[in-house]
Amino acid sequence: MPALSELSDWQRRLALAVACTVPGLLVRMGGGAVSPPVQAAAYGVAVVAAAFMLAWACEAAQVDVANGLVVAVVAFVAILPEYIVEVHFAFSGRADYVTANLTGASRLLLGFCVAMPALAALLPRRWRPERLSDLQLAPQHRVDLAILGLAAVWSLRGVVRGGLTLLDSLVLISLYVLYLRLAANAEDDAPPLVGVPAALAELPRSERRRWVAGLMGYSGFVILLTAVPFGDAILTSGALVGISPYLLLQWLVPLATETPELIVAMVLLTHGRGGQSAAVLIAGAVSQYTLALGSLPLAFHAGRGTGPLPMQAREQVELFLTVTVALFAVAALIRLRLSRADASIMLGLFAAQFFLPSVFTRSVIALIFLALALDILVAERRRLPPLLRALRPLPRR
Repeated sequence: MPALSELSDWQRRLALAVACTVPGLLVRMGGGAVSPPVQAAAYGVAVVAAAFMLAWACEAAQVDVANGLVVAVVAFVAILPEYIVEVHFAFSGRADYVTANLTGASRLLLGFCVAMPALAALLPRRWRPERLSDLQLAPQHRVDLAILGLAAVWSLRGVVRGGLTLLDSLVLISLYVLYLRLAANAEDDAPPLVGVPAALAELPRSERRRWVAGLMGYSGFVILLTAVPFGDAILTSGALVGISPYLLLQWLVPLATETPELIVAMVLLTHGRGGQSAAVLIAGAVSQYTLALGSLPLAFHAGRGTGPLPMQAREQVELFLTVTVALFAVAALIRLRLSRADASIMLGLFAAQFFLPSVFTRSVIALIFLALALDILVAERRRLPPLLRALRPLPRR
């Protein structure tokens, strides 16, 4: 085995990522015989490292996969850890925690996406992109916005009814299937490869495929072993220190699992590729609002639950806020261009709902998001037909 100093830069990064998964695996195989906070730290580091490796492998695979499908596949991979946690809670009948992870991850992705220009303006000048206002989406991403908008509108049904049914699963998962079909036929370029994915892509085809398959297999194994215990350890740790377990699960787990995606988006933005950075985050949000949300009633029904997946009053408010964030994001990007004003609004409201976690505050912020979204959509109503036309399947060549 070569010494660490003999390895290339990308190999050292992979070795470090693998090393970071070892404590979590040891704790898991030892039956969790340590305190809950130590478990949370070990599992959390393992999940983050595995998420990085999984994202690297999927990005490197784009040289062998149709470009139009790459962003959608990478987006699903990015939500895999929290997706497993969400399905676990639904399957085990713990309905009071089902929406925590999903609402936090969804709002984090879209909040960061729309607020990026405002966030970038706060960076030191040497890291700041030259044209912060120049964040434009390619026309192909009307598909993402249309699917996201339809999924958000449909999800209002669950908010009003106080639960999610198998009909919700059918509609939302069907939207995800349509999204994958349209993404597979898109001709948009995938984001440029940098770092480890770029190094993997330069390998000979057979060697690259072995590396990609190995990374996917190992990282998937780590996530399957540690993602659910990570969520459970977060809940137990929150109860021990007197912090709301729901809030910890809502923000700490998504922040850990979405770190690779957020870093990639910010790197693209600071290199003047704001449109591609936004596309990566929107694709992740589409997966959350369609596949992840649609899977929850199915998992609840297949596990210990009976009937619709119930939501308490607080969860209804959380889902309502999540839906209105999506509607505002769609409205802000309906011109395929993000303004600094809309970015600043998102940053301000996102900070408010993060630091003021009461149900009343969240309800007020949700209504503000909804009013702003409707105002923009009415003003830009002539752009709605092109958005819906983007859902038509492309003619076969």
